[in-house]
Amino acid sequence: MFWGVWSFSRSQPAAKDLIEYLMQREQVEARDNVVDGYDLSPFESMSDFKIWETVEPPPGTVYNYPIRPWHDAKPNITASEAPPNIAVQIYRRGIHTGMLGRMKQGQSMKQVVAWAERELAGFTR
Repeated sequence: MFWGVWSFSRSQPAAKDLIEYLMQREQVEARDNVVDGYDLSPFESMSDFKIWETVEPPPGTVYNYPIRPWHDAKPNITASEAPPNIAVQIYRRGIHTGMLGRMKQGQSMKQVVAWAERELAGFTR
């Protein structure tokens, strides 16, 4: 979950205070409870909410939804390695899923990479 305040906002301090409030553990847990645990918490320290143990059917179905230490996995944000102005475009255009779709349709890796290169070049113009 990523929130921000527009630079032209009239009440930036109040908006920042609201975001800070909404990102506190109690508020994050309340939001996760409303959506039955399908809204991952923004911080690893918040991956212990009870909702993942109790949501049904059956109880505990989504317990492993947040990354757990035994998953041997790392969190990943799509296009996080790109500069923010490019990453946003990659995410919005669904470049990663587009690449997978093209592979599924039978395009070669070389064709898919060439397509992705053309798309990315368009973002940098």
